[in-house]
Amino acid sequence: MEGIGGILRDARERKDATFEQIEEATKIKKRYLLALELEEWDQLPGKVYAKGFLRTYARFLGLDDQSLSDLFELAMAGKDKEQTKEPVKAAPQAEEQPPKARPKKKRREVDLHNKPKIKMIYILCLLSALVLAFCIWAYQTYHQEPIEAEKPPTQHIVLPQPEPKPVVVEEPEPEPVVLTSITLQLTATEACWLRLKDQGEQIYENTMRGGDVLEFAELKEIEIRLGNAGGVVMTLNGLELPLMGKSGQIVTKYFSIADGVMYDDETGEALS
Repeated sequence: MEGIGGILRDARERKDATFEQIEEATKIKKRYLLALELEEWDQLPGKVYAKGFLRTYARFLGLDDQSLSDLFELAMAGKDKEQTKEPVKAAPQAEEQPPKARPKKKRREVDLHNKPKIKMIYILCLLSALVLAFCIWAYQTYHQEPIEAEKPPTQHIVLPQPEPKPVVVEEPEPEPVVLTSITLQLTATEACWLRLKDQGEQIYENTMRGGDVLEFAELKEIEIRLGNAGGVVMTLNGLELPLMGKSGQIVTKYFSIADGVMYDDETGEALS
């Protein structure tokens, strides 16, 4: 019957795996993998580790790790049995001497089998004494009321304290924000053709699709023409305006900025 090492080696060769690849996958060092294939059990850190390495290696190779573990137990049992078989040397026989007469003494029989029991009784008595001492110490430590020495009564003299004066903290007034240009943001909810001019100069003309977002900065005088007024949301300097018209409606709008204020040029209304 093929041994454990041969089974592992044949499976590794069929898998075409190197020791380096197996070490990377199983985290088992290369020298331990080689010791498993050579059945050099004394090169492994211990029986428990050796058995764990063997099962992990077997699972990586697609083998039955329980069967290999049983073979390992049999191999280790045979090894232990061989180590216990040692030749017993016969003790040299002493020369027979005539028995000497000795005075008979009464010997007290000692039951050797009771020594562990006596030792255990001593240990239990010692532990009981320690537990009792600990309980007494804990009771005296945590339940004894401390005795406080009588102190002469102290007189407290309360001196009048001056009333604190309220401190008035003047908060600086926020400086007004002066707008010098317009930032235009267009968000298309539907397809829409548009044309954008600033100060009479055309800067953009194209068709937006639903979901498109355009942004234009540093504008002064806006003229915007929408082919689908209900399909575009317009924002001026962060201020979202109502829809310029209905879906499919063609609209032209005009906006400008003067003295830091935005205006709707058609209605003359200030936007804020």
